Amino acid sequence: MAVQNYAEYRTAASGSEPIGYVVNVVIWDGSTPYSPGDGLALVADPDGEYPIGSTYSSPAS
Repeated sequence: MAVQNYAEYRTAASGSEPIGYVVNVVIWDGSTPYSPGDGLALVADPDGEYPIGSTYSSPAS
């Protein structure tokens, strides 16, 4: 699998950072083990739409 950008964002507010706040951008192949940690999640961001400090809003399920 090719590597691409992923935005790491908050799924739980922390301090002044609300849910959806992008805390990091990682380059990842999507298959090797990676755990964003408690209260964080990843979303594929191949076009770089979510730089650090921006807000990601997950699509309605």
